[in-house]
Amino acid sequence: MPTRLHPSILLIASFSMINNVSLALQTTTIPPLIDVPTFSLSTLGPKKNDNLTSQLNSKDVSAKKSTMNILTYASPISIKPHRMWSVSLYKGTLSHENFARERRGVLQLLSPAHAARGDPEAGELIRLLGGCSGRDVDKEMRCADLGFEWTSLECENDATNMDCDRTDWPKVLPSCLYYLKLELVGDLIDCGSHEVALCRVVSIISDDEVQSASEELNYISTRKLRNMGIISELGRVVE
Repeated sequence: MPTRLHPSILLIASFSMINNVSLALQTTTIPPLIDVPTFSLSTLGPKKNDNLTSQLNSKDVSAKKSTMNILTYASPISIKPHRMWSVSLYKGTLSHENFARERRGVLQLLSPAHAARGDPEAGELIRLLGGCSGRDVDKEMRCADLGFEWTSLECENDATNMDCDRTDWPKVLPSCLYYLKLELVGDLIDCGSHEVALCRVVSIISDDEVQSASEELNYISTRKLRNMGIISELGRVVE
C-alpha cells in the first residue's frame, strides 16, 4: 500500500519545485536570538573570615554576606497549588554554590535603570554582576559606588506576614520592578553546564505603581543588552 503524505508536505514540495527554492538547512552553534527578561539572583553566603562553619550554620542573616549575579534562564512553570518558577544556575559560580546550600534566594527583575547607569560607560552594573565573581570582587561595595546600595527587602505588612520575614533572606538591589522570594523544591536537576532549580514562590514584592500598570512592564531585556553592546549574541557579558 503506498504511503500517504501529509498535505502540508505536498504543498511545500510543490512550492519548492515550481519556484526552484532550496529548503536545505544547516546546523549552527549560535543559539536563537530570542528576547527574554534579565534578572539578578541574590543569595546568601559566608563572609570571608575563619568562622565559615559557624556562619553557614547560623540563622542570623547578619552573619552571612549577600551576593548577586545576572540570570536570564528563568521562567514561571506552574500556578497551582503553589506558584512555581524554574531557574538555571551555572555550575561553579558562587550563586550556584550559595543557592544549593541555602535552598533559597531572591529573583529580581531588572529595569532599564540598571543598564543605563555607569561610569564611564552604560552597562557597568550589568558587567559587574554578570562578568565578575563574588569570590574576587566585593559586589555590594561596587554597586554602592554606582548608586545602587543593597538593602533589606521590606514590605508594608512585615510585622504580620511570615512571607515578609527578613530572616535568612539576602539583600536586594534597589529599583527592581519585581522581587520573587524563591525556595528550592526537591533537588537540583543536573543539566550539564547548569543545574535547574524548581522553586516555590514564597512571595512576590513590588510597589503599587508597578502592580497597577496597565501596559507591559518596561524591564531590561536581552535584546536591549545586545543592542547596547553589553552582552554578545552568545549571551555572555562583553568585557
